[in-house]
Amino acid sequence: MHHQKIEQLRAQLNAAGAAGAVLTGIDNVYYLSGYQSVMDGWQLPEPMSAVYVPADNSRPVVLALPEASLIGIIVSKREGAPIFYDKLAVFDLLNFCQTARAEDAYMQLGEDIANELGEITGDILGPCQPTVIKSIAAFLQDLHINGKVLFDDMRVALRVQEDSGSSIDIGDAFETMFAARSIKTPAEIALFEESGRKADGVMAHTVSRLGVGTKWCDVEKSVAHYMIDEGIDPLPSSPMLFGGGYDLAFRPDLFRTHYDTPFEAGQIAILETQGRYKNIWLDINRTAHMGEAAPEYREQHDLVKRCFLQVAEKLVPGNNSSEICEDVRHTLAQDLDAPGKLLMIVHSIGHVPLESPTAFPSTGLHAAVEGFEIKENMVLSFDCLYFGSRLGPSHMENVFTINEKASSSIYNYPLDLIEV
Repeated sequence: MHHQKIEQLRAQLNAAGAAGAVLTGIDNVYYLSGYQSVMDGWQLPEPMSAVYVPADNSRPVVLALPEASLIGIIVSKREGAPIFYDKLAVFDLLNFCQTARAEDAYMQLGEDIANELGEITGDILGPCQPTVIKSIAAFLQDLHINGKVLFDDMRVALRVQEDSGSSIDIGDAFETMFAARSIKTPAEIALFEESGRKADGVMAHTVSRLGVGTKWCDVEKSVAHYMIDEGIDPLPSSPMLFGGGYDLAFRPDLFRTHYDTPFEAGQIAILETQGRYKNIWLDINRTAHMGEAAPEYREQHDLVKRCFLQVAEKLVPGNNSSEICEDVRHTLAQDLDAPGKLLMIVHSIGHVPLESPTAFPSTGLHAAVEGFEIKENMVLSFDCLYFGSRLGPSHMENVFTINEKASSSIYNYPLDLIEV
């Protein structure tokens, strides 16, 4: 799997005329090498590892990591998740590595581990450097890189440039990296399909806990526990987004609001459960109505569903992600009370919820109104969110795998209005 990912990135690097790319973002390091550390959970605003991918496939892929973390390569291999690299570079992490190097007359490594460590140390380029920045600068110099090097963190790029004392040509790897990440490998697609079954289970559990008289805060806790039991990491601080009717208006800024008042008949809850399963983002969304809904609200929800399905039919290679939404917006969506309040957007999804192959910043208006070309083996999330205030909101969202001539939703939970 990592070989295909690296070749996809190399193709993008060659198209950009770059010599290589240094990636230090947690998700990018994991994407290209499979390396991750418990320290990634610290969410520090500086890198804890790095991967260098050269455009030339005759040159080595280099993984830089703390020296004390070398044992993790063995552990990952034994757990069936081998880490990919050609060469290694090591650096100090505070004084952890210094402590790890200290003599201990009572510590004896098993022969098998000692042999494996010996093989690993044979792949290390040069001595241990005092920082990750110096490590990157050192191996770039050792490899005699000639040409522009792209970085996913321009602060890292600047510091490496300063530390190397040379006029290393640097550039931004953002668009290059996401262009590569937007095309999924067969193994990634299989994992997405597995995550879809997990998301269906989360939604079913959520609905089973809803009803008139229940409290949103209690539902959230139950859903979070369910997700953890299913091997899913819930979205930090809340596994769900929530919107509803306050003062007869639906306000998206009320997402993630602490709401501990029991639900009353007639209220609407937006069930967007989010989290990560095996580093894959879950992004399923459905609408629930407390008690029996009025016929006109059901009709509205059905109309939004028809809009959703018409766009979904056009999620095929060659189409533009924005144009397929606009076609429906100017036709079927005009039957809604407030057509302009229907938000429709197609975006690529992966380790994070937004990783579309668009220009940085990919959260800008251009990402929605200009869109991007849909390609085979993309995995795309489609949001169809109606914010109309006369009857209340109607939301739905699925994730699709893009095949040669069609698309397929990885979620099977019905799009129909949920009445509890």
